[in-house]
Amino acid sequence: MSEISKETPEIIESKEDREGWWNKKNITILVTIIVFIAILAIIAASGTDLGSLFNDWTLAYWVMFGAIGVYLIIFLISTFANMTVLFPIPYAIALAFIALKIWDGTILGVNIWLLGIVAGIGAAIGEITAYYLGRGSAKLLETKEESESLRKMKERINKGYAIPLMFLCAATFIPDDPLLIMLGYAGYPLWKMLVTYFFGKITLCVSTIYLVMLAQDFPAVNNFLWILGVTPGDEPINPWVSFVGWVGVLLLFFIIFYVDWPSKFKWLYRKLFKRSNKTIEVNSFPKENVQLIYFRRV
Repeated sequence: MSEISKETPEIIESKEDREGWWNKKNITILVTIIVFIAILAIIAASGTDLGSLFNDWTLAYWVMFGAIGVYLIIFLISTFANMTVLFPIPYAIALAFIALKIWDGTILGVNIWLLGIVAGIGAAIGEITAYYLGRGSAKLLETKEESESLRKMKERINKGYAIPLMFLCAATFIPDDPLLIMLGYAGYPLWKMLVTYFFGKITLCVSTIYLVMLAQDFPAVNNFLWILGVTPGDEPINPWVSFVGWVGVLLLFFIIFYVDWPSKFKWLYRKLFKRSNKTIEVNSFPKENVQLIYFRRV
């Protein structure tokens, strides 16, 4: 009969596991969502919608400053949106909106592809914030109880996977602040990070514009843009209908990009297999000595 250890399994819990759902990160995300929804509700109560406001602001800025002003505003939006750590602002929405206005002829004199390049450069520069936070403050990584995801990320960086990981995160909407913080913490050269992020963010922004151009040919996409107030329709959209549409976009965005799906699947796995992994009943022992015996997890 194989030896069975009576010691309890060694389970390492992260800080977020002990705090449960109500940790600082989730509270920050929840408060931000509530604030965004409140702003959208105020806009709808005023009798307009966010898409119409974007239209008015973009046209006013273009009339005042011309094409240079459009390049400058998308550069600033992309830069400041990526300066926020762990909670980036979806600047791609503004990029797609301005691109649509250029494509339909509302805004003239602006090169749509140069717009994507300028947005990508601004986004790359904005990521420096997360890098320097990692460089200057190890406390952000909670070095006493380093999370499993950060530990694995650090191992990949040390193995030479930094450039592919950076390009993957930069060229997609994968949240990349943990990677950038770890790069700063590990003392990774800033110039290598910037060069990689320049190419990655430019790829992301230009691809976003291209996909928006393709998507608008589909009637369903056009109808959805009309609901958001981005494109004009045969009749004005009800502000509260547009409010519901924007709230749906907001919630979908956060569900896709900010929910830690790997940890959720791990949690579900532990819940489903908790009893089978924890205890067994040993029938070969006398009845009065039967007890719950713990396996040590390997």
